[in-house]
Amino acid sequence: MTEHIKPIASELLSNDLVITAQINILNDKQQPIRCRALLDTGSSMNFITEELAKSLRIRQNKCSVPIGALDTLTTTSKRHITATITSTDAPYLAIRCLKQLAEDEGHRFPRAAQVLQRDFYVDDALTGAETKDEALTLRTELTNLLQLAGLNIRKWASNDNDLLHGLSLEETNHQHFLGDSQTLKTLGVLWNSSDDSILYSVEVKPTPSRVTKRIISSEIAKIYDPLGLLAPVIVRAKMLLQRIWSSKIDWDESLPIELHTEWERYYAQLPLLNNVRFPRKAIIESAMEIELHGFCDASEKAYGACIYLRTLNTNGRVWTQLLTAKSKVAPLKCQTIPRLELSGALLLTSLMSTIQQALSHKITRTIYWTDSTIVLHWLNTSPHTLKTFVANRVSEIQTKTSIRDWRHVPTDDNPADLISRGQTPEEFLRPTIWQHGPAWLYQSEGYWPTWALTPQIEVPEQKGAICLSTNPADYCLLQRYSSWPKLIRIIARCLRWKQKRNRAAPLTVTELRITHNKLIKLLQNIHFSEEIRTLQKDRNAAIKGKLTRLNPFIDKEGILRVGGRLSHSSMTFAQKHPIVLPKSSVTTRIIDHEHKIHMHSGTQATLYAVRQRYWPVDGRSQVWRAIKGCVRCCRAQPPPVEYVMGNLPEARVTESRPFTNVGVDYCGPFHIKEKRDRNRRQIKVYVAIFVCLAIKAVHIELVDDLTSEAFIAALRRFIARRGYCSTIHSDNGTNFRGASNELRELHDLLQSDDHKEKVTAFLADKQIEWRFIPPHSPHFARMLLRHQSYSLEEFEVVGLHWVLNMKDRKTYILMTSSKGL
Repeated sequence: MTEHIKPIASELLSNDLVITAQINILNDKQQPIRCRALLDTGSSMNFITEELAKSLRIRQNKCSVPIGALDTLTTTSKRHITATITSTDAPYLAIRCLKQLAEDEGHRFPRAAQVLQRDFYVDDALTGAETKDEALTLRTELTNLLQLAGLNIRKWASNDNDLLHGLSLEETNHQHFLGDSQTLKTLGVLWNSSDDSILYSVEVKPTPSRVTKRIISSEIAKIYDPLGLLAPVIVRAKMLLQRIWSSKIDWDESLPIELHTEWERYYAQLPLLNNVRFPRKAIIESAMEIELHGFCDASEKAYGACIYLRTLNTNGRVWTQLLTAKSKVAPLKCQTIPRLELSGALLLTSLMSTIQQALSHKITRTIYWTDSTIVLHWLNTSPHTLKTFVANRVSEIQTKTSIRDWRHVPTDDNPADLISRGQTPEEFLRPTIWQHGPAWLYQSEGYWPTWALTPQIEVPEQKGAICLSTNPADYCLLQRYSSWPKLIRIIARCLRWKQKRNRAAPLTVTELRITHNKLIKLLQNIHFSEEIRTLQKDRNAAIKGKLTRLNPFIDKEGILRVGGRLSHSSMTFAQKHPIVLPKSSVTTRIIDHEHKIHMHSGTQATLYAVRQRYWPVDGRSQVWRAIKGCVRCCRAQPPPVEYVMGNLPEARVTESRPFTNVGVDYCGPFHIKEKRDRNRRQIKVYVAIFVCLAIKAVHIELVDDLTSEAFIAALRRFIARRGYCSTIHSDNGTNFRGASNELRELHDLLQSDDHKEKVTAFLADKQIEWRFIPPHSPHFARMLLRHQSYSLEEFEVVGLHWVLNMKDRKTYILMTSSKGL
């Protein structure tokens, strides 16, 4: 006992599929020779041992044991213990020991182990074999395998009496025969072992005078049909029960007269179902091909599906048999017939998936039949293009089945149509296609119905794909002509031809003005359509984008103009409120026109001329671009020739201490007043600029006059502050030629021999090398010239600030006592 507790407890957490009654009944249709047995779970091996009873301290108690048909006996019970296990997996737990037995001892009896694992439902075994000898061998192996665990198998029953030979009376099922000695219940379904058929037993009581919903529900539930073989009859009762629930009648309330009459008529015919027989055997001998054919259909009241097994043996014989069926009533919420047909197709898909898992035989192919062309179109459509209800079901069907397996069947040949409409027991007994399917299933595939998918059909429940098709307007005429006046005249001629007026007469001013306004409105509607719609709805609406600062408005002629606060100005209306122009080729034509009539003026002048009547968006850039494309302006102002500059001097590109290599130059003169005399006079001074060639640092020294002594003194001050330098670069004074007299003095100083001797001697003493810049070499002296201009600008700034401070200067009187007040 303890050996099996751990493995059983560990497997309670697994999600093993519990074999249902329906699957077991389907399994018993695979072999021609059937046998049935009941496992005796009360054998001696199911009791605990004496040692375990003592260890558990179980005591003997007296109890009353009721025995049917005898009396209540008082006896002393044996030691016993009751273990209550609460679990939803009770059927699984009941057969868990059988599964463990098959795993442990299955290698000795492989065929019997397979039966233990597949053909047992709780303690009932439904199995069979192809031949009598195989069945006898299976019975022996199964008995021996179970005896290894101390389990007895009894209540054997078979459709062949030879299989029951050698068994005692206790081991057979004679005591459970129901009326007919060859009929017994197999998992709730009656099975006649003599002719190997499934039948039903329906007992009808006298109809009470008062019929309620409780009575009808109870009677309907008594018809046990797990395989759905009575689906057309059962669904009729479901329809009636749904109507009763819709009428909101209480459980014990009498039914209305129409429902009462319909139930009496249906209930009186229920005993006719006792005459219904279905062959248990669905597969013929020597089956070569096994096919599953499923049919589905729906109506406003119900929908359902049924599956037929079609087998073909080596002799070419075809046999079809109803395998299972399922029915459902239509939901109370009103649904279209195509949607109900799709629900039936989904029901068929689920039912077919269950059957394929239950059958152990190899299925050659599976075919699904429906009489709804709309469903077939849905299945051949991508789910994302369908509405949610249809898309979800189509997606599931496409996942579980292959679209190539779906075919169309006429309604008259669809056995599922009987489920969708429902039948009374009397109608069900009449010969129909229910038991064996349509007649063409017995023929070759060439006689089966065919149907070609027509893609032109308008599929319902399909999402509406909004496709806005527009014909773009042809504005090539606006770009064909480069002249703005010519474009207006051509469009004016076209408008005159449209009105069929005097076509040869010259164009009038009115026609040109109307054409101009229409062309402007067309241009604005192309580029400012959203802004125009906003202003038409609300004149004071805020406009976003590039027109926000223009405060635009629409005038009486429908033209978008610039707003503003110049309404009371004496200027013309066009000057106060220019026409807004977008970036377009037409705007470029207008700018070209104004540029030409103003003698190819510049950007500023052309923009001013254009804004006398128009206001182009980003006007300056548009005008500059238009002038840039003017051929005459390009010829008159050719781009200057740029020469390739030489390499920079070595001192400019070599890292060194600041002011190691410097360049020097003069700038000035500057006129200042002396501060030594009372009557000061203006004198001329110069500025010597020293620039570091490595880091462009600037040092400025004031030079009193144009003498060598003054320059040397400035050079001494520079050295005293910045340190000794290695080289000094300066120009040779040739840039002063042709200059004014004042600059000529500076040139004469720099070129004089006396200045050169004094400066050279001073530099030689300081070990400083003086180098002259080559003439006509701007890349050598450009940095000096640039810093000269910077210095002049800074001097001007300082002077202006000094003048401003002098003007703002105030006079303050300092009082020493209060007498002066």
